[in-house]
Amino acid sequence: MNLLEKNIQALLSGVNEPLGNKLLNFIQNKTCSRFNIDENLNIYDKTHNVFMYENLEEEINFFYQSILEKTPRYPFICIYGIGNALLIKNLAKHYKHLFVFESEIELFILALSTIDLSEELKVYKIVLFDCVAKDLEIQIAMIFDQQSILEYLSLYEMFISSHYYLKYYETSILSLNELCIKSASVAIRNADITCFLPLLTHGQFLQNIPSMLESIPFQRILSQRKNKFENAIVVSAGPSLAKQLPLLKAYQDKAVIFCADGALSMLEKEGIIPDYVTNLDFTDLAMKFFQNKENLKQSIIALECATHPNIVRSLNAENCMIVLRNKALYQRFNLNDFGYIDTGTHVSHFSYTLALALGFKNIIMIGQDLAFDEEGNSHSKGFDFGEKFSGEENIDKLKVP
Repeated sequence: MNLLEKNIQALLSGVNEPLGNKLLNFIQNKTCSRFNIDENLNIYDKTHNVFMYENLEEEINFFYQSILEKTPRYPFICIYGIGNALLIKNLAKHYKHLFVFESEIELFILALSTIDLSEELKVYKIVLFDCVAKDLEIQIAMIFDQQSILEYLSLYEMFISSHYYLKYYETSILSLNELCIKSASVAIRNADITCFLPLLTHGQFLQNIPSMLESIPFQRILSQRKNKFENAIVVSAGPSLAKQLPLLKAYQDKAVIFCADGALSMLEKEGIIPDYVTNLDFTDLAMKFFQNKENLKQSIIALECATHPNIVRSLNAENCMIVLRNKALYQRFNLNDFGYIDTGTHVSHFSYTLALALGFKNIIMIGQDLAFDEEGNSHSKGFDFGEKFSGEENIDKLKVP
């Protein structure tokens, strides 16, 4: 097994299978036509008739020293251009992770034919990104969302591995840098480093305790209903729900229905009565979903313990169950009769885990699109806040290939 095959094998071991397969397909069907590498490991670009390095040893040492000086004790760095991989190999020993971005498949081939990076690739010390991959944005988002990276995203900077890349790939570098900054901003925003949301929800939980003590204990529901039925349908308010309602109406008596609060009004219009209605909103916008309380008499309303107190108070007279999350913070109160369940971060997750807790063997999910429809609608026809909910207009979105 030669060096290239060894490095590709490392990629195919689960590290980056799409890139590994792309490289494997290339060497089986093509040859490098634009770039070649000489015995001194300098790369020649036939398109621009230039070598990558004017003075290979001096240039690699310059970038090695300048990057190290700018990144003392950094856990990771991002660098554009794999080059001949000498710089990458030397830098890798100084960081937990080295994220390397490259646009040219031929340069991947030449670099991985020259330097053994297999061990670094296997343990994610060096992570290679194909800049022309359709899912590049998703790959970056997944890396930046990891806790060990997220904590240091404020240190982010895109370095280059040689003057050649700056001269001939400046546009690509700027575009990639913009994409990385966007992904970092989304990751930091979602992490809520100000602790605003945890403090808010904890305060709301404390306000909800009196109402919870007067509500139906979750453990009572489990003791009375667990494993009593086999089939459950979890209903969400995604764009596809409207076309699924006729079928749901026809089968409503053959399954237990768990309804996300946003889908409640749509079920009411079809004469469908859900068995459970779930809510975990930390704002009181969701009060609009519960305006027709007469239709709630036959349903159990399951509220997460940090649901907005206004919603809790408005539903006090109904068949209300306030459930504690399965977190140590809530378990310390020893209110065990009212817990515990993984409510997640969105209402359909809550519905699904509630169905699991109740022992349902078959759980069907409908209206859970997690995407816009062809018209750009985020919610189903009949959603109380409109099919294009304005609250989601300014949220960054990922385009999935």
